[in-house]
Amino acid sequence: MPSAPAAVLFDLDGTLLDTAPDLIGALNRVLLEQNRDPVAVADFRRWVSQGGRRLLREGFPDLDQSRIEDLLPCFLSYYEAHIAEHTLIYPGVDEVLAELDHHAIPWAIVTNKPIGLTHMLLRAIGWEGRTPVVIGGDSLAERKPHPLPLQVALQRLGASAANACMVGDDLRDIQAGQQAHCRTLIARWGYLDRPDQLAQWGADGIVERPLDLLGRWFSSARASA
Repeated sequence: MPSAPAAVLFDLDGTLLDTAPDLIGALNRVLLEQNRDPVAVADFRRWVSQGGRRLLREGFPDLDQSRIEDLLPCFLSYYEAHIAEHTLIYPGVDEVLAELDHHAIPWAIVTNKPIGLTHMLLRAIGWEGRTPVVIGGDSLAERKPHPLPLQVALQRLGASAANACMVGDDLRDIQAGQQAHCRTLIARWGYLDRPDQLAQWGADGIVERPLDLLGRWFSSARASA
């Protein structure tokens, strides 16, 4: 059974927070402004972790990339104004973070979401200052799947990659973790485009729900104090 992690790095959208309703709500606003029908949240959840551009491409499959870029400011403007209207913390996440805090296991958020939107979202849900280390998609010269954001997060936490863990719901999370020499866990509860292909990602484990992190992967954290 794995030992208590030296540090834990979490993706944000689809891992700690269910942001799909608000992000797809922003897509629907753009669709309506372009005189198109809105889409169902359930049909588009699987693309949320891949960002606003991917959502727009799926919502407007007939448009070229230049038109997608033209629509992006409208998408972002609406999302900023409604950033946490329907966003939820996944069940069990608060308990996992509290357990890590209780046993002085440092953790950070490493997301490809722009850092401005990330801080705005964290403030809106009452998580401002919840962790001292938050890395956004535009915080550094590289973003996931490059390992640099994870390496910088670990450096700021004062932790090494040895026995550190990256938890995320996107292939880029796992690739970044592997290149940073961290243990990697797939958040099965998140936004998975092809869940039938998860074994091909080569992660160290697949976790069905947040509390299962404590039940198996971080189990000895409870005995470490």
